[in-house]
Amino acid sequence: SMDPRHAAALTLVGWYLMTPFPGDLSAPIAYWMHFDSFDSATECRDAASKLRAHAQNNPSLPKAQIKAISSSQCIASDDPRLKEK
Repeated sequence: SMDPRHAAALTLVGWYLMTPFPGDLSAPIAYWMHFDSFDSATECRDAASKLRAHAQNNPSLPKAQIKAISSSQCIASDDPRLKEK
């Protein structure tokens, strides 16, 4: 029989910080860049706001890149949109 702790691990949802590619903001999320992974939504949101702040305070970055990073989102690892390729 399956170990209950193993079963729990299989249902664990992670969070991905995803960013569209510069100049391709309308692409489906399945085609976005996987920037980082997190265990909780809170950790992901904190990282996302730090990333956005960093991009917006960095005038040397290309405008398209700042726009892409500003559109970044935290997506659950089991989000069906990730499989829409």
